[in-house]
Amino acid sequence: MIRLGAILAQHSQKELASVPMRVQDSCELVMLPYHRLHETPKIYRQNQQKVDGFVLTELAYAYLLQEWGSFPIPTYTLSISEQEFYKKLFQLSLRKRNLDFSRVYIDFVCEANQYLGLKEVVGADAMPYTLSPVEVNDQIYEAVLDEHLRLWKAGKIDFSMTRMSNIVQALTDHGVPHQYVFPSPESAAAQFEQMAAELVASKLGESRIAIGHITMGDVEGQKENLNELELRQMLLHKSLLEFSTEKKVPFIIQKSVSSFEIISSFKDLKMLTDNLTHCLLLTYLEKTLPFPVHVGWGVGNSMYRARMNAQSANSMSTASKTSGTYVVTDSDQVIGPLGEETCLQYRNQINDYIQRLSEETDLSTLQLQKILAVLAKTESNELTADELAYHLGLTVRSANRILNRLEEKGVAKILYKKQEKLRGRPTKVYQIELPAEEDCPK
Repeated sequence: MIRLGAILAQHSQKELASVPMRVQDSCELVMLPYHRLHETPKIYRQNQQKVDGFVLTELAYAYLLQEWGSFPIPTYTLSISEQEFYKKLFQLSLRKRNLDFSRVYIDFVCEANQYLGLKEVVGADAMPYTLSPVEVNDQIYEAVLDEHLRLWKAGKIDFSMTRMSNIVQALTDHGVPHQYVFPSPESAAAQFEQMAAELVASKLGESRIAIGHITMGDVEGQKENLNELELRQMLLHKSLLEFSTEKKVPFIIQKSVSSFEIISSFKDLKMLTDNLTHCLLLTYLEKTLPFPVHVGWGVGNSMYRARMNAQSANSMSTASKTSGTYVVTDSDQVIGPLGEETCLQYRNQINDYIQRLSEETDLSTLQLQKILAVLAKTESNELTADELAYHLGLTVRSANRILNRLEEKGVAKILYKKQEKLRGRPTKVYQIELPAEEDCPK
């Protein structure tokens, strides 16, 4: 059975009292409480050989990620979902019917989590006070508490909402009306069961995990309302289930407010993409859905890395001018858009040479990496503006600008000109002298 270590604040343990019994058929939950953030690295290290994965508070997760950069074993956060957050806001509005939400401070809503969608819901005028940028260290509790008290004493807020159990008593002592927000036992149990299911999935098939991140594209000329969004989510979910059944691939489907995530293995991903050449899932969804979708696949040796890669790949798909799936592998290789003639393969990492050249030419590192990929794909260092525009999805004018910049820096030179038509200017053929990735000077 899967064993999960829950590294959570001591003061929040009582909120989870009933959860171990709720999840006993899916996993064994080991409670590992901490008082201050500096204790979490030691707790993690002492127990990482005893569990299959860890569950942390958002603060502990951010603190350890800041310290280490990555995690040695699968590590998750116990979070408050947007759905549950809005449910708590609704319950609060019923209890306090005269409450003005522009006079509420919420210390777990910030730019990093996109304000949990609040800006789109309430608008700028009714937006509550939210967490200012703050360093995640042992003093964060005092810093956030000071913010609560400062706003309260200045008469700017009438109510506080907090996810920090460590400051609840202090808010009470200072007479600040507040609500401590923690996932309900039902929500927490569901999250633990999902994490256990992911860990089971990660042990099946090939060792690497593959995650697909699917978002819904905008329907041109259509302004969505809540009912329309819910209908599209239902249709997308139905299509994913039917695709899974048809292809006999039992992947796990997770739904969030604005996206779906499917969890599978790298072995299955290769089958679903014809060995990373064509995305069968996107083809199926385009046939069965009346609206566009964007698909990104991520591969990783941990659930966290696969998920980050999938979200990155989805962003590339969304930004692409052509419909297509992108894949980001565990070695940071980007492949996409799958199935298109313009499909490229390039590294998602930036070396010092590319960074310096980007600064000197005012071209993005991504553009330079794609040019390297075009040269590798065509097996030639000769390019015209038309060819570069085609492969990069740019206008010919933009491609000319790029080539001119490279020429100015001595990275490209006009090799010759060819006249393809009886009229008009001859086409310039550039010789690009970008070194291959493995030959780039450090």
